[in-house]
Amino acid sequence: QYRFQTMGEYRALLSLYNVTVEEVRGNVRGREYYGLVYSATDDAGNKVGNPLKSSLFGKEVGYDGLERHMERSAERFGKDDTRRQIRGRVDKALRGEPTEEELRERLRGARVDLYIRRNENGRIVGVTFIDHETRTVVNGSRLGKAYSANAFELRFGGKRNPGENTRGLSPKQAPAGRDGQRKRNTSRRRKV
Repeated sequence: QYRFQTMGEYRALLSLYNVTVEEVRGNVRGREYYGLVYSATDDAGNKVGNPLKSSLFGKEVGYDGLERHMERSAERFGKDDTRRQIRGRVDKALRGEPTEEELRERLRGARVDLYIRRNENGRIVGVTFIDHETRTVVNGSRLGKAYSANAFELRFGGKRNPGENTRGLSPKQAPAGRDGQRKRNTSRRRKV
């Protein structure tokens, strides 16, 4: 089981399997409800098909279950040397001046996936590392300032191929939208 501390990190992990999750809240006849729905996505990250309620999959992947999991993950992340291990693998991959694609390939060789979120202007607004060795998903800023979205924007901001998507697939693997560009999710992610 992978460790993650935010819904954004969880979404990054799910994206490897072409799945996304959304929080739903509302009020029906004066009674509040909240929960999660899961949706399948295409290779470009666009939802396909109908969303499914988390209750279909069990309590562990529901709202309360994930909150408990994130709390436990945060406690364990602070106590062990996972941060140091991930930083070491990322630092090794960053040696020299790799392009974004070269960095992805180096990280894959170290069993780490890189998930980059961009806004509608193409600016890097989030960086998440998925370490399959320690089974940990972590936002770059949690590793340190040098691994944050701003640091990656400075490093790769103007050096991106327009057809390249944020999930690490080559442009040939990722279908383009009507305008030839990958559709990006610009919603803000918050800690839960």
